Amino acid sequence: MKHLLGLLVGASAMAACSPGLPPIEIEAARETASVAGTGDAADDPAVWVADNPADSLIFGTDKDNGIYVYTMTGEEHAYLPEGRLNNVDVRYGFDLGDRVVDIAAASDRSNGGIAFFFIDPSTRDVSYVGAVTVADVTEPYGFCLYRSPLDQALYAFLSDKEPGTFVQYALGWDGAMVTTQEVRRVTLGTIAEGCVADDRTGQLYMNEENVGVWTMGAEPTDPAEPQQIASTDGREITADAEGAALLPQGETGGWLVVSSQGDNTYAVYDLESHAFVTRLQIVDAAIDGVTHTDGIDISAANLGPDFPAGVLVVQDDENDTGGQNFKFVDLRPVIEAIEASATAD
Repeated sequence: MKHLLGLLVGASAMAACSPGLPPIEIEAARETASVAGTGDAADDPAVWVADNPADSLIFGTDKDNGIYVYTMTGEEHAYLPEGRLNNVDVRYGFDLGDRVVDIAAASDRSNGGIAFFFIDPSTRDVSYVGAVTVADVTEPYGFCLYRSPLDQALYAFLSDKEPGTFVQYALGWDGAMVTTQEVRRVTLGTIAEGCVADDRTGQLYMNEENVGVWTMGAEPTDPAEPQQIASTDGREITADAEGAALLPQGETGGWLVVSSQGDNTYAVYDLESHAFVTRLQIVDAAIDGVTHTDGIDISAANLGPDFPAGVLVVQDDENDTGGQNFKFVDLRPVIEAIEASATAD
């Protein structure tokens, strides 16, 4: 209770210095070393959950060089210098015929498409499979994966930065390479950024940097008719609207968390009503605070003794030792803060 009261007091203190709605302060519990790329290099994380929770991994892109894989302590597990990768996502149970692997994929600006990686669930080895160049996408940018609850088919959503088009691809395996088949596309109108799909409800959430957040059905047969659920109004989200992540609860509930890059906060929305709930901010503590976040990810799985309720992972624009890196936030105070705000409303 003392911890929660401290968070709420911190929210009041932030009101005077933030142009938007006052955020609740939270702290990072772990961080990675800075990525090798200079300037605006680190971008987007994705959490892979292992059978043994403490063996789980965090993927993090370096827009200049490739992708890092980190342990739950923030140490480097693997580094794969496979091109200018932007957004990354993971899914489980990709059938190769003779074996089943987990899969990570990322928007790939070096090859004009999608880069694919396999994760061996038993050894945690991560291997680069190759990149697929896709047609009619000028600059691959935002990216997320979706596993259909209807038939377990796997899809990828890739955004073309401008004019803000999201393209949906059905993914397959031809015995040597992951295959992509375009099944649908929708254009928002301006710069399209991060996205996240809810495998429980079949819903897709898409960020348009200077406009806000949109949602539509994630099935290829759903109408490509997005509905706006949040705007970059300077109160809830200050442009850019960047990363998006889900904090699920139950069969359909939980929250959507969006990086409000312009004021170093994270806006939280109810997944069922799309109502605004609160804002969060990662502040200086034992680990430095976070500014201008690009990509984010959340896992509500047990991830070991340090993160028994899950983790929020965010990109940090300016690490205190220089460069850019990724911060890990214990999900317990995050859930406390969100639930307290939801109850107060």
